[in-house]
Amino acid sequence: MPDRSCSKLLRALLPLLAATGCDGCPSSKPYTPYTLGSATPAGSPPPLSGVAPGAADAGPEAGAGDQDAAAPPRFAVVPSVPAPAGGKQWPLEGGAVVAAPTGRTFEAGLLLDADGDGARDLVAWARSPDGLRGELLFAPAARPQALRTLTALPGDLAAQGCAPRVGLSQIGPSALTFDFAPQCGDQQRAASAGATRWVAVFRLPGAGAPPELALELRLRTPPPEEALSASIEVADRDADGRDDLVVSVGLAGALRPFPAPSGAAAELRAPLVFLDRPAGLSRDAAQPGEALRGLAASLLRDARGKSTAPSVAAAAQRLRRLHAVLCADAAGGGGAIAGRDAARAGEALVWTGVGPVRCGEPGLAAAIDHAEAVAASTRGAPLAAVAALDHGGAEPRAKEDARLLAKLAPPTTAAAVYRTAAAPQPAGPGAFGPLAFEASGALLVRTAQGVVRVDPAASTESATDVPPWPAAVHAGPAQLVAVERRCDAPTLLALFRSSPDAVGAMEVPLPLLRAQGPRAGAASPERCAGTEKLPFSPLAASESGFDIALGAALVSIDLRAAAPRSSALSFPLTTPAPQGAPRSPDGATLAVPAAGGLLVATAGGAARLWSGGDLAQARACAPANGGARVACVVGAAAVIFEAK
Repeated sequence: MPDRSCSKLLRALLPLLAATGCDGCPSSKPYTPYTLGSATPAGSPPPLSGVAPGAADAGPEAGAGDQDAAAPPRFAVVPSVPAPAGGKQWPLEGGAVVAAPTGRTFEAGLLLDADGDGARDLVAWARSPDGLRGELLFAPAARPQALRTLTALPGDLAAQGCAPRVGLSQIGPSALTFDFAPQCGDQQRAASAGATRWVAVFRLPGAGAPPELALELRLRTPPPEEALSASIEVADRDADGRDDLVVSVGLAGALRPFPAPSGAAAELRAPLVFLDRPAGLSRDAAQPGEALRGLAASLLRDARGKSTAPSVAAAAQRLRRLHAVLCADAAGGGGAIAGRDAARAGEALVWTGVGPVRCGEPGLAAAIDHAEAVAASTRGAPLAAVAALDHGGAEPRAKEDARLLAKLAPPTTAAAVYRTAAAPQPAGPGAFGPLAFEASGALLVRTAQGVVRVDPAASTESATDVPPWPAAVHAGPAQLVAVERRCDAPTLLALFRSSPDAVGAMEVPLPLLRAQGPRAGAASPERCAGTEKLPFSPLAASESGFDIALGAALVSIDLRAAAPRSSALSFPLTTPAPQGAPRSPDGATLAVPAAGGLLVATAGGAARLWSGGDLAQARACAPANGGARVACVVGAAAVIFEAK
């Protein structure tokens, strides 16, 4: 069993977002972490095969001067050196020479005693002329002509048009890393469907044995706005006298349109721990789940404070994203798709040699949702809180969520008080509906023949000269046509045409991750369902753009800039309420499907969750001023409901 004292220390460090090795454990050896580097959001090449200036000389921790002076020094990472000129031969001590294989050229190498016989051997990377193929080779000092391949670069990593950079380093007395990182421009990145960084870790068993492959990591390239980094630390985590590996994965930046974090929250990190066993490295199943749970618990603490609650929504999105990037079994992670299809469809960007990482945290998504809902409640935003609870989280927090939902939007039973004879004109998903209340309380019904006015008090229906309002949602010449959840996009996407005769549709990322928003089916959260059209309600449209609701999540899409952007929208709305929108004539009341019912919210009043009667089959609802009545299309008629 792993040494849990390290886990306790890790939990203590989680608020600082530092999930690295446990130097404080009695048997830990203070080795300097080896940083693999990170592609910056702008896509510039990451630093490879080096230690940050001064890292090798730094003390084990701040305040290390108070520790035992006899404590062993940190192991200073040893980077590789360039091959001799020409790269065709590499001289060893004593005059021996290692020749590069036919068709290969040495690029970088290390001279060290890799097999424990007291003489310095050669471990070197030999590449093809294009640099996209090659092998890591070992030449023992005792028999330099007995060149052997330690590992070959996997063939599926050859990203055409990308310039590879490699690094080879000794990160501990008995551990080496080889790092292959394709550097791709925007066009090459798109053409290669996401270049993959490949890291191989080797153990030096000694006793005359050559280095052996212990661990493979694949770090897929994130979207341009994000940066993925990793550091590897050698530490005896379980106090068995054998050096284990801690891979600390960090995610920085933010997807468009989320705001970029700053300060202490600029990067989130979580560890993968690999314990050294006689049969090889074995991943500690407690991580990264334990670290992710600790980060979610920290969110919940912040959610309850008035000064810290406003920052929780953005932090929750970053933690959801880290979960999706790191764990193939995260909601929407695509882990149920095998092989190359998973690499294209899933969000998990970190893979080991045996496949994607499964974190085994089914309740984590629900815990993050709960923290975000509590924060929204703390800052007085009940609709945002309901939207957080309506993300489709797992069961572990169902009772807590139900209590919070009942507080935010008390359940109300609705009863039908009038059913029209006039048949509303059918409207497709995402269109302006055929119903609209007037300020007087009368209901307008758009039919195929024109607009009918319904006076429920007098039980009369009469034709009017009110012009029918359009069903299509237009902002000037642009038309909103759909909202999609797609396997190849980490956020939900709004699709619109720039003009009626435009070919194809333009895409705008929405401030909701792929696992959020309404769900049309009950597919496994691990399985990506291709392209899924999502139900949404148009709230407003003008020359500047669109306001829409996806359940209780309110989003504004601004088309005025050259690159359209979207952002979260606060309730109450300030835009005028168009006819056919799920808003009252004065715009102060909203009625949208959410949390298994019809959420009716009025500015300055309480939100309520209506259910009962025919509301389960209702669609295209519109509220009256004050929210006492709601009209919906049910079957071939319009039905007016009142709360009991």
